Amino acid sequence: MVARPVDDRDLHAYVDGHLDSQRRIEVEACLAEDPASAERVNAYRSQIDQLHELFDDVLREPATPAMDDLQNRLSGQIAGNDNYRRGWLRSPFARMAAAVVLLLAGGTGGWVLRDPEPTVVEKQQPPLQSFAQEAVQAHTFYASDNRFAVEMGGEDRGALDSWLSERLGRRIFGPDLSSAGFRLIGGRSLPTATGVGAQYMYENDGKRRLTLFVGTPKAGQEAAFSFVQKGDVSMFYWVEGSIAYALIGRLDRDQLMNITQTVYRELKIRNVPPAPPPAAPPPPEAAKQPPAAQPVGDVKRKDM
Repeated sequence: MVARPVDDRDLHAYVDGHLDSQRRIEVEACLAEDPASAERVNAYRSQIDQLHELFDDVLREPATPAMDDLQNRLSGQIAGNDNYRRGWLRSPFARMAAAVVLLLAGGTGGWVLRDPEPTVVEKQQPPLQSFAQEAVQAHTFYASDNRFAVEMGGEDRGALDSWLSERLGRRIFGPDLSSAGFRLIGGRSLPTATGVGAQYMYENDGKRRLTLFVGTPKAGQEAAFSFVQKGDVSMFYWVEGSIAYALIGRLDRDQLMNITQTVYRELKIRNVPPAPPPAAPPPPEAAKQPPAAQPVGDVKRKDM
């Protein structure tokens, strides 16, 4: 009997450990002969690692009714035979997928769907701290993705800036970091707890990536620089005017600070309002005209 061709469903099931022994042998034989499929498997494993880093805390929490409901609906839509369906239902990935969908569906409300009481959202982290956390999560997830790292490439910087500015409703741009050895490879828009955010991605010759995350926090936030480190990922974030910025990368504090200063200087230069145009010269003085004659109708007639 000829084995059926290996498809993406098989690759996902192989990564998740849900194949029977015979099909696993067939998939492994395919991977040994097909570098493209092997690369996809490595990419899937990397994405799973990133999802665990982002959502393991969620998996350890008691499930909410909204999450259970969405998990059941997602599980019911999994295509394939019963082996795949049972594997999906047993795995934590159905709940992880529900968490991802709830996060994205929350959009401007953050985790609004995680709890039945919307007032809980107001009791969560301050907007700027939440923005910083979202920036790190976005960097961790997308900086390791070679196929879908950006939505729009950076070849046409002006078009990218215009598109992201339109998405945020504010004029933003990706600074030139070539002096630090990083080139702009593109960007994407993302939901944040305070509205639409933007991510610019940079890469150096060693394939190391930096991201600049841009958002619009609520008014009244501090503008001072703050530094955060999570594992080997470092971040500086601050607020300039009505826009928040976060520069993130796998660099030490001093290296990242130097690049942050470059970003800050360019933002200052580019955001300086243009000088007002010179005042137009006054029109030449009009030739003096004799007083206009008073209309006859307004003159009181005198009897002669």
